[in-house]
Amino acid sequence: MSTKSAVLDSYVDAVSFQIHGAGGGLRRPQVGALHSIIGYQASGVTDPAIVVMPTGTGKTETMVAWMVATQPEAVLVIVPSDVLREQIAGTFETLGILQEVGAVAPGALRPRVVRLGHRIADEDEALELVASANVIVATPKVLSHCEPEVRQALFAACSHLVVDEAHHAPARTWSEIIDAFAGRPVLLFTATPFRTDRRVIPGRTIFRFPLRLAQEQDYFSKIDFTAVLGTGDPDEDLAAAAVQRLRSDRAAGLEHVMLARARDRAHAEELHDLYTEIARDLQPRIVHEGLTKKAIKSNLADLRSGICKIVVCVDMLGEGFDLQTLKVAAFHEARRSLSPMIQLIGRVARVSTKHKVGTASVFVKREPEIAWSPMRYLLREDADWNSVLSNISEQETARAEEEREFANSFPDHPADIPVGLLEPKMSAVAFETSVADWAPEAARTAYGDRILDGVVSTSRHGDLAWFVLEVPAELRWGRIPSLQVASYNLVIMFLDVRHGLLFVHGSDTKKDYAPLAEAVLGHPAVALKGKPTFRVFGGVDRVVPTNVGLLDPRDREARFALFVGSNVENAIRPANGQPKSRTHIAASGYDTGNRVTIAAAMSGRFWSMRAANGLLEWRNWCVQQGARLTDRTIDVDAVFGGMLVPTPVTARPAHPLLAVEWPWELYLGNGTALRLEHDGKSVMITDADFEIDDHGTTGPFRFTVVTPDWRLGYTASVGQDGVHYLPVCDEAQVSARRGEPVPLSDWLNAHKPTLYLSGDRMITGDDHLVDASDSVEPFDRNRLEVRTWDGVDIRVESQGDARRADSIQAYVARELLAEQDFDVLIDDDRAGEAADLVGLRIDGSDLVITLVHCKYSVGSTPGARVDDLYDVCGQATRGARWRDHGGLPLLKHLDRRVRAYYRRHNRHPLEVGTIEDLYRVVSLAPQLYPRFVTVVAQPGISKVRCSAEQLRLLAGAESYLRAITKGPLRVLVSE
Repeated sequence: MSTKSAVLDSYVDAVSFQIHGAGGGLRRPQVGALHSIIGYQASGVTDPAIVVMPTGTGKTETMVAWMVATQPEAVLVIVPSDVLREQIAGTFETLGILQEVGAVAPGALRPRVVRLGHRIADEDEALELVASANVIVATPKVLSHCEPEVRQALFAACSHLVVDEAHHAPARTWSEIIDAFAGRPVLLFTATPFRTDRRVIPGRTIFRFPLRLAQEQDYFSKIDFTAVLGTGDPDEDLAAAAVQRLRSDRAAGLEHVMLARARDRAHAEELHDLYTEIARDLQPRIVHEGLTKKAIKSNLADLRSGICKIVVCVDMLGEGFDLQTLKVAAFHEARRSLSPMIQLIGRVARVSTKHKVGTASVFVKREPEIAWSPMRYLLREDADWNSVLSNISEQETARAEEEREFANSFPDHPADIPVGLLEPKMSAVAFETSVADWAPEAARTAYGDRILDGVVSTSRHGDLAWFVLEVPAELRWGRIPSLQVASYNLVIMFLDVRHGLLFVHGSDTKKDYAPLAEAVLGHPAVALKGKPTFRVFGGVDRVVPTNVGLLDPRDREARFALFVGSNVENAIRPANGQPKSRTHIAASGYDTGNRVTIAAAMSGRFWSMRAANGLLEWRNWCVQQGARLTDRTIDVDAVFGGMLVPTPVTARPAHPLLAVEWPWELYLGNGTALRLEHDGKSVMITDADFEIDDHGTTGPFRFTVVTPDWRLGYTASVGQDGVHYLPVCDEAQVSARRGEPVPLSDWLNAHKPTLYLSGDRMITGDDHLVDASDSVEPFDRNRLEVRTWDGVDIRVESQGDARRADSIQAYVARELLAEQDFDVLIDDDRAGEAADLVGLRIDGSDLVITLVHCKYSVGSTPGARVDDLYDVCGQATRGARWRDHGGLPLLKHLDRRVRAYYRRHNRHPLEVGTIEDLYRVVSLAPQLYPRFVTVVAQPGISKVRCSAEQLRLLAGAESYLRAITKGPLRVLVSE
């Protein structure tokens, strides 16, 4: 039929729709969802309706049943991919299983469905398209290619919107479509209503079928889960295990095929080569967006037909892909995001009545990264995926519901500005108050009609409110009455009753918010400002100011001055008699071991250099600052006095070099992507170490880059332009996955390392000297711990491959094991080490990390040689940085090195525990508080004859360790 009316008339007349119970027809989740949808849409509530149904429980069939039951005039269906567009469009065309189960009469005409695979040319084509179809299925990507007026015409002509895989809804291209249907029925279907970025899916959850019930009602088969903790190449170990299971299943007569998931396209190509090598007879294929559509279609056709038994993919087989024989999955990249993992596992585990299939099998690599993701619960040694998977899904869903409830607690908001889209800067001013009740709507008395849409959006909980100010402005390039310019400022208010503070955030930081505070509090506003504002620095360690403002009330010509870089010293510690006052200080530091930025001004404003991921995070940050602002025990003058002022390095500091450290970003991110090459041998850059060649106080710094295969000397000269690195002779090359290799000296000059000097001093990567020597107190000689060193050759530091029992390292290991138990004790003594020995012990809710640094003695008898301490103090100081990010980079570093050692030597470097024990500690670490203990072992030092210079060296190392790790320094010496 050519006209829409004829299609609809015949379609509706022929429908004999019935909803069946458990005895036949639609199954329970579909019936429950359908009832909920029809009831919700009949209620008159216009918020988008969220329907949560696990993969395989009939989301698409529910969409079709709703269409048949309610007979909408024109439905726009949004899906994330071309594959899903084809699949859902086909189900709408055929009415899916509705005729098979007798839900519609055999003579029912089917709806006219349009697959929108390209842009719409103009508005007329959009209207003609809607007029001739019942259902239009499109991707946001295709719609984004249409002109705005064309999209508007299409959206306006459709009566209903259905969104599949609605966890994408917060994305801009998706949210714009949903917003365009405001006031009209919108259905959002998803199996996983939670996101890693915590952004909220807009709408109200009207139906949720838990994964647990889906498992109980046999929508899914049991899941046979294997976490592969290999000691060889991780991908090879995982592939071998998964292929063995696939062969076993097929030998038992099951029609199983397998999916291998890769990290990215390059990884997918590597895996395809790997599977082709070990299972060529199973005809592996590859699918990713870098292939042509023809190649993708051909490879998927081979998979569906059974020609191909293994498919390697990146992201394309998750959402919407349906193949009931897909029963083995190998996750070579176990996502930190739980949602796609559950989506794909749901497809692997769903039952089939058309094919001979058995238990689903899932294989995952055990990797340190998993330890701080939702996946960690799935990868425990005793994890029962059939219960844990549903529990995690419900926990994440509950969290998403809580965040959605928070967003929905604001019943009103300005048009097109839902609370979930707000990302305020971490910034606020505070007003002291004793009231528990306030009137946020009184903001209208302060701003009148400048409040956008007149809406002051207040949480039902009553402690948080926000609004947007529309501020008219003049054109900068002329006075044109017909042209209006406006800017928009966000204002947020939070009443913290516990600390007696009203926090106000304004995106316009120059505005005075006292009138607003007075209006909403109902009493004169008392701003917390002046010196007490700087209490936000309280409890932050090693505060390094980056810029400071000074105000001179007597000098009208140069009343305000901004000090940055090395000049901040003149502002933090002005000369005697200067009457200037600090207007603001911005700084970086360490808060419980994690690097933070914080700033405060005499005006009362305080801020951080980052944005909040929503109002909830901003509110929590305010609570944290409120505890400090109201803590009158914080001595602001002491805080100022303890700040470390960096000064530019233009001459060689007269202090010995103790250690060199690669840029810390390498350990947090791309260190595994860079390698050092020389003479045909290469190592990962963070597995190369530095040895100090000269502990003098003049001339260039001298050090050697050390790997297992070569040693190359370098110098670091200091001049007016800072630190400059040069090779002594031969040069190593730094290579990345992409790009040409570059000489190491060039790389060091572009990515400068940290140089640790004696007395708690360092030269940072931006060529500044940070000197904390004023705060260093002498190390107490009585704290030196005497050991007998029986049977030890104090000139032998490492036990090495020969496992020398007379080495210092072996002796210290025995001493520590006699004192305490370790879950894992690692011999990490080789290039790139974290320490000579690393002990890990779970103590209740704490993870005790012991870093042991050993040093041999030049002489045969203990004495007062300062040289015996330089290197070991440098190693200890450098080890403090492992406290960053809760010690997780250290655990990842150790896990990788332990496995690499095993591959090279066919044995692990563990004094206590196994690789499985190490992984168990790594997996639990994110829930534990790290406590660091640093041990320095130097039998070449005598407690009795220890010199003042040796004590100063130890004091400098401990000063840095105490500030960063909060942990003690133990020093093992001779009598």
